Amino acid sequence: MFVLNIYICTLYQKIMPRPKRIRNIENPPIMEGFKPFGIPTTDLDPVVLLFEEYESIRLADYKGLTQLEAAEKMNISRPTFTRVYEKARRTIARAFVEGKAIFIEGGNYHSENYWYRCENCSKVNISKNEIEKCTFCNANEMRKLNKPEEPSQTNGNCICAHFNTSIPHKKGIPCRKINCINCGKVMMREGNYHHQLYLNNKENENSNSNERPTN
Repeated sequence: MFVLNIYICTLYQKIMPRPKRIRNIENPPIMEGFKPFGIPTTDLDPVVLLFEEYESIRLADYKGLTQLEAAEKMNISRPTFTRVYEKARRTIARAFVEGKAIFIEGGNYHSENYWYRCENCSKVNISKNEIEKCTFCNANEMRKLNKPEEPSQTNGNCICAHFNTSIPHKKGIPCRKINCINCGKVMMREGNYHHQLYLNNKENENSNSNERPTN
């Protein structure tokens, strides 16, 4: 009977893996990504650095903590921190070598605070409570960076900004995990911040090209 109980427990653990521990993040990054010089925005294919991956870089490389100390800060095991940290470094290395943009977003993380970015002054606002106005410029053009509204996570489409391919978004599958069937580039959520940024940059580049004098 004892051996049978051990067998059942082992089988249960294989069938029902432990849930992922939510990673603690102290503060959001002051920027939302990076763009390489010398490559037009319309030609860029982004890679995504998750918030917890950014935090691992901040703690280990910027703060100089050991992996054990950083893991304790994030409330995760040391082996888990190593996996997150190595994935972050591979993502950044790929962006550098292949000339890709870096989007910092998403992930399985937790913060005690609400994060906002002011669309007027671009400053990041951090607050224990929900706010409506920027603490720097007093504008009410606030965009929430974490704890997003549920509908925005379950509805809408995934779109390829390069080829205008659009497919319905499937719950639980981030658009960044899907590649365009036409060009192979990473898709993004239609209408989200990075999609709007891409469209604005494309419009500005088209305007600048039209304003150039012709010989």
